[in-house]
Amino acid sequence: MASLAAPVSVQRPATRRISISRPVLVTGLVVLAAVVLLTALPGAYAAIHDGIAQIPHASPAWIALALGLEALSFLGHIVLFRAVFVDGNARVGYAASYEITMAGHAATRVFGAAGAGGVALQVWALRRAGLSGRTVAARMVAFLVLLYSFYAATVAVVGVGLWSGVLPGGGSPLLTIVPGFAAVVVIGGALASSRLATRLHLTGKPAHVAATISEGVDGAIQIVKARDPRLLGGIAWWACDIAVLWAAFHAFGASPPIFVITLGYFLGLIGNALPFLGSLGGVDGSMIGALVALGTVAPVTIAAVVVYRLISCWIPTLPGLAAYLQLRRRMGAWETNTSASRSEALPSQ
Repeated sequence: MASLAAPVSVQRPATRRISISRPVLVTGLVVLAAVVLLTALPGAYAAIHDGIAQIPHASPAWIALALGLEALSFLGHIVLFRAVFVDGNARVGYAASYEITMAGHAATRVFGAAGAGGVALQVWALRRAGLSGRTVAARMVAFLVLLYSFYAATVAVVGVGLWSGVLPGGGSPLLTIVPGFAAVVVIGGALASSRLATRLHLTGKPAHVAATISEGVDGAIQIVKARDPRLLGGIAWWACDIAVLWAAFHAFGASPPIFVITLGYFLGLIGNALPFLGSLGGVDGSMIGALVALGTVAPVTIAAVVVYRLISCWIPTLPGLAAYLQLRRRMGAWETNTSASRSEALPSQ
């Protein structure tokens, strides 16, 4: 019998995969969006040109006021942070609270994605301060519920108020009543999640997540019921930051209705969900589009939003990076003190 020949292995040439780095891809998408905007919207180029040209002529007094308002906004954030996270923890004093808040802001600007970078840094810092993972997770849920309840409640009230005519400014139903209704649904869903999570009878990791969410929502409700005055910090965070945008408009001689500015501000922040570096382009474009759709003049709006984003987003990144370095040194001191305490607790030989 003739021997069978061994099968011949035919190896296909490896295909070359084209790999595009994320920064290049994001930059390309931003450029593409800008090209589409300039070619699709009549007068868009002229509006952008006129808006940018106005920036050097901003009123110094209003810019100084805007800077002061932004400082008050961050102070409000620190106050609310302490109301939720600092519970007899001597390590996290006011200086550490400042460093965690500012470093978290810098991380948010660098990593974007709806503030995920800032949340991750805060969790990391609090764990190093001695809080358990379960405690940090539950209190982070409580903090976000409190912080964004102000957001949702304001969108609901202002949206319905502009749509109904109770508040001056007007606006189409798509930009007023629809976001207002969506905000009411979000508030109701957040409150219901605490009860729903405990009734699902889950097991394993889903049960752990559900319990953490329930504990966090209940913790936020307890802080509200206790009428902790530090809750005003959450209001100050939003109100003062909106006031920065208000001051930016006045820096260019414009004064749109404050409720229009407020709704346009909150609708623009939806752009934070885009995974751009510091949400660059996402928030700016969304905020400009929402404000112009609500009736503001395009060139002035472009100038005001650019100045607002510079003051609110990018200038605080510099002290945020410095705060991160200081926080790292503080964590080193925490670890040294912890090691010394453990050594003292060991029985002598």
